[in-house]
Amino acid sequence: MAELNLTFDLINRVSQYTGLPHMWLIIILNPADILSSRQAINRYRFLAQSSPQISLSAYELALEKIVHSTWDIQLYKDTLLAYNKIAAHNNLPLENDLKNNTISCTKDGIRLPRAGSPLPKSRRPIRTHIERSLRPENTPTALHAAQLSLASLDLALDAENFKLAQSHAAKAQGAIDTLVGSMELKAAKNKAAGSSTHHSAESQDPTEKDIQQWTDRVNVVNALTSLAQGDFARATTYFLKLGREAGEDSGRELLATTSDIGIYTTLCALAHFDRQQLKERLIDNLEFRSVLDSEPQLRQLLNLFRENKYREVFEYLHTSLPIYRTDLYLAEQTNRLMSMIQERAISQYFGSFSSARMNKASEVFGWNMEELEARLVESIRTGNLSAKIDLANLILNQHKPPARDKLLSSVLESAQKIQSQSNAALFRLKLISADLVVRDNNPSNHSNVLQASTPSSSSEHVDRSK
Repeated sequence: MAELNLTFDLINRVSQYTGLPHMWLIIILNPADILSSRQAINRYRFLAQSSPQISLSAYELALEKIVHSTWDIQLYKDTLLAYNKIAAHNNLPLENDLKNNTISCTKDGIRLPRAGSPLPKSRRPIRTHIERSLRPENTPTALHAAQLSLASLDLALDAENFKLAQSHAAKAQGAIDTLVGSMELKAAKNKAAGSSTHHSAESQDPTEKDIQQWTDRVNVVNALTSLAQGDFARATTYFLKLGREAGEDSGRELLATTSDIGIYTTLCALAHFDRQQLKERLIDNLEFRSVLDSEPQLRQLLNLFRENKYREVFEYLHTSLPIYRTDLYLAEQTNRLMSMIQERAISQYFGSFSSARMNKASEVFGWNMEELEARLVESIRTGNLSAKIDLANLILNQHKPPARDKLLSSVLESAQKIQSQSNAALFRLKLISADLVVRDNNPSNHSNVLQASTPSSSSEHVDRSK
């Protein structure tokens, strides 16, 4: 397996999101300017300590001066600590006002352009028309609802409020579905009227590419927030819904690059999927194949995991831990995610044998006997592995369920099947008693269609003997 390159280029990584230039800015300071700046910093700090009414503003000016004119890190920390002590008492109302005002400004920014639409040719006063156009009940459309939901979604994600972001993501998805439905209905009406269906230059309807980008953005937010909260199964589901262009720059703020999406999806899939699912949903997935082509080490990692070469997999993950711990969404979940991957590997390896030698397993996993024994005991205790350890012979034997439990599960399965058949029979009796007939209008269609018809309106005979 190729050795991992751990060179972490922060400037290059951040520039993918912010567009920063790949260069270092060299600042040359004049000693006289430094001296005068020190005097200004000292005066600002003294003013902040002696005048509580303007302390926050004075500390802000001092911090700005320290950043632009000095290299004194300790002075910056001390000033910032003093600033935070005072600002902590006033942060809550300020943050609430900022959030409410930001959301209001965003909504008004989407709502106000409607006032600039051409005025109707009537004698109604212009002021009355503008006031009517600005009313909230008159402005929202399916497009505006989608734009408002996406804007609120970005605000919640920027504030790292992941639960609120998920709530706005659900609203955004509903708004997008409504928008698609309205566009399809409009297209059907235009087609029925015989008019042209192509988009004109003045049309405000989004294109299919816009809809796809919005849908991918909602799915990315759902996936990232689920990952940050430790719901790896949900995160995997949304990551696999992304299109091929989800990690590319589309003119808006980039939430995750193609490389990040590949890493997130691979790690979450290793923690939840078995061998067959890894092959079908990741390796053979046409949408995800482009991600694996750009990150060949991820494809190699998936193949190693499927081939029970867990030593190489764990070595790769252990080497990559410093990078994962610097990621915004993986940092707090790294240890738990690594533990789940190891648990999946243990259950996958020992689940294939009725009995397995622990010395052979020690070589496969790359652990010593003490560590392997401790991990097996923990897996058995948590219920992930149903087995017994023979320490005398260093063999792990799979625990076979008793025949009584097997019989009980079979009885429960049969009872559920009988209950389902009984409910179907009762439902058919209710249809017959109501003089309803079940038939398939299109014999070539395999899906059954339920239609209600009376004997007078149907030419078919209702057989009540069935």
